[in-house]
Amino acid sequence: MRMVRSSKLKLRKLKNNASFAVFPHLFLKSIPMKKIPIITLVFLLLAFACKKENPQDTLVKTKWILSYIQDTRTNDTIHYPTDAGRKMSITFTDSLSIMYFTGVCNGGQGRYSYSSISKSISISDLATTQIGCKYQEWEGYVGGNLMDAYRYEVSGNTLVIYSRGKYDLYFERGQR
Repeated sequence: MRMVRSSKLKLRKLKNNASFAVFPHLFLKSIPMKKIPIITLVFLLLAFACKKENPQDTLVKTKWILSYIQDTRTNDTIHYPTDAGRKMSITFTDSLSIMYFTGVCNGGQGRYSYSSISKSISISDLATTQIGCKYQEWEGYVGGNLMDAYRYEVSGNTLVIYSRGKYDLYFERGQR
């Protein structure tokens, strides 16, 4: 009995000296039992609130290369020509909400806004150079449908931009 009292005295003395950093188990002993579920809930909420976005599912800071377009009415697909000199691509920056466009023979940029929660997207002020070439119509398909974009979906290495225009746009993840 005497040892128990002496250990309680030591415990009280440690509490008064605020030595919880050295002996964290003493801190837990000082919390009333009815508060433990509340503290546990707070820690769980913090853990879920700090969940990081999967870098594979991000729209920004990735070069997306056009693979094909799909007619919004008939669902027919038209693949990007393999003999085109350059691949068409888009890149969404993570600052200033600017997106870059590289076409077959032209390039440009525009502004965008998006929501990673609702997967909505809006692209505006798209300006490109006006050089004529063999597959110039593809730049029209992509540019026009980017301006009519309303939703996007990233799944693995594929980005789909859904358009209210004639074609939905399908891209594959390129090198950064």
